[in-house]
Amino acid sequence: MGSIYNQDFLNNLVLNPSESLSVEIKRWIDPQSKEGIAKIAKACIALRNNDGGIFLVGFNNDGSPDIQGAHQLPKESFHPDVIQSIASKFCSEAFEVKIHYLEKDGQEYPALEIPSGFTTPVAAKAGLKDEQGNKDLIKAHTVYVRSLNSNNIVSSSEPRCNDWERVINLCFENREADIGRFLRRHLGGLTPSLLREFASTIAQAIQPEESIEDILRPYLQESVERFNSVVKERSLNLPEHGNWQVALIIIGEVPQHYANTQFLNLLAFNNPKYTGWPVWLDSRGFIDQDQPYVYNGTWEALLVSLSSGWSRHIDFMRFDPKGKFYLRRALEDDMSVKNYAPTTMTALDFALPVIRTAEAIAVGIEFAKAMGCEPEKTQLAFAFKWTGLRERRLSSWANQERSIWLEGLAYQDEVLAFVNVPLETPRSALAQYVNQAVNPLFTIFNGFELSIDVIEDLTRRLIERRL
Repeated sequence: MGSIYNQDFLNNLVLNPSESLSVEIKRWIDPQSKEGIAKIAKACIALRNNDGGIFLVGFNNDGSPDIQGAHQLPKESFHPDVIQSIASKFCSEAFEVKIHYLEKDGQEYPALEIPSGFTTPVAAKAGLKDEQGNKDLIKAHTVYVRSLNSNNIVSSSEPRCNDWERVINLCFENREADIGRFLRRHLGGLTPSLLREFASTIAQAIQPEESIEDILRPYLQESVERFNSVVKERSLNLPEHGNWQVALIIIGEVPQHYANTQFLNLLAFNNPKYTGWPVWLDSRGFIDQDQPYVYNGTWEALLVSLSSGWSRHIDFMRFDPKGKFYLRRALEDDMSVKNYAPTTMTALDFALPVIRTAEAIAVGIEFAKAMGCEPEKTQLAFAFKWTGLRERRLSSWANQERSIWLEGLAYQDEVLAFVNVPLETPRSALAQYVNQAVNPLFTIFNGFELSIDVIEDLTRRLIERRL
């Protein structure tokens, strides 16, 4: 990379990009603006996923200098601390970005050097919206790669299906190179047969990281089985109903807690209780069979009320001090005793899933903070599942100030959605994650898509307790 300081090399690099060196060229950008930050972060991620390269700033697509947008003091605006801060905040993998300043006709141009050697795809670990808060400039948890647009101009974008093979192959090539260097350095005295045996053992030990879905699915299934077992033990005959489930696993270091009264007190005290029947509620003041109990190191509670009084409900909850939580709740559309409630198994009020999902995420954040998890180092992995949806219609029976009733029936019976929420997410930013969770649910109703403005309004009303 030393030749990059040479002026002749710069001219050739801009006009005739090398096949062996990935180069991305952009006109002048402002590293202090959100648009500039997004371009730098996405370029760093994309070039890292291409096994390194150069991000040149200050040139037009044809290789000519961008004279009009030139920075007077590029060494200040593109200071290494500024660029490294952007990379550290938005790149899921930590790596050093070197900054070179190249001179042409008296003007300095920044050249960001992204190192090679990645062994897993790099994604955006945080999102970024535009100044108006409407457009996603960076999508959290999204992988970006280098791609050609219709004009054959290289840019950073989300991968298409044919991009993944190249990215994964580069990852494995780097892993193989790491193994080879290790063997040569430490095992040079071993016989060829022993080297082959050792290399084979190491290769078998390299397994792809377990995805969020792989972690959540077994816990979700385990919790469903526990619910069925408890219902059977209590000889309950439950009426036909749909349900929604939420499984939460804290990803990160979870301080040690135990399934004792102190742990249950901690959760109860830190549950914001945004609604009259909050998620993961404390049922210790309820009748005996509804009170929580410990099973295999986990607090559990099954709350069942099927009377025709003011409230009917079926809730099953789990509180694991290792940082896992589960809730299964019968759909209110099937349990309400209000005289304007729909016939069982026929409707789904569009606002209720939004409100309950927002509440689950908000309460999960409070639980993780109360347990002592570090916000900057912790993610909350959520799975949301709705069942018993087939032949329902979307309605607004429970929220009659908003009129909606779709004629199309749902053909699909179940919907499962996964959402990963950074613990440091402020309450004002919850709506984007709620939207990720509920959109797959609404789609099965003839492709319906609920406006993000409505989701933001309902989420805000929940947090402000104005529902």
